[in-house]
Amino acid sequence: MPTIVTTMKIQTTKYQAMVSARKACRQCDGLVNASALRDGEFDSSEIGPWTRWLGDLGARVLVIGQDWGDQRAFEELEGVNDPSATNKMLRRLLASVGVQVPDVGIARGPSGVFLTNAVLCFKDQGCQGPVRPEWFRECGTRFLRPQIELIKPGVVVCLGERAYTAVLSAYGLPAYTSWRAAVGGPGVPLAGGSIAFAVYHCGRRILNTHRKEKAQFKDWQRVAAALAMTA
Repeated sequence: MPTIVTTMKIQTTKYQAMVSARKACRQCDGLVNASALRDGEFDSSEIGPWTRWLGDLGARVLVIGQDWGDQRAFEELEGVNDPSATNKMLRRLLASVGVQVPDVGIARGPSGVFLTNAVLCFKDQGCQGPVRPEWFRECGTRFLRPQIELIKPGVVVCLGERAYTAVLSAYGLPAYTSWRAAVGGPGVPLAGGSIAFAVYHCGRRILNTHRKEKAQFKDWQRVAAALAMTA
């Protein structure tokens, strides 16, 4: 029977292979890979830039955003996350379900959290620019589902409709009928044992226009309950 150390080495090797595949991917028109910007100067050994903050392969919580942003922001920040309003709010939401993580840029060990995006490459029309359905389909098959299956988290938290739809599509599950019902629902079991939850994005724009802070903390209590059951 494989030891824990052997299992971790196998997982790390598979993850590194996935990162290499991401670096080589040029599948989607309208997107640019981090490895192609300035000859990969700001790329990293992670699946995506958000993962550089929290990328625990033994995570109990896997958080999926829509996409990291656009290529200009990536170059301006030199591929490094900043303590944005979104990241600060995410830290508070994670803390509310009993998962304490360090702030952006602070040295870390295992955090219990893995951050990724449904689309890993960058668009070029601004961080709020349009996205295409085929981007989510391609990345969902090639990278999103494989990440979930590799990490095997207890819960998968999908920030926003597109991230949630990407997960359902990658697993061949029926689309939700109502976004509000999905956010209020018990979560969707995924093959492999993870439970996927739909929540609103925690960025400032959504907090100001669609889902206030108090409601978002309440939404995340479903995540807390699921984590308690898988402890």
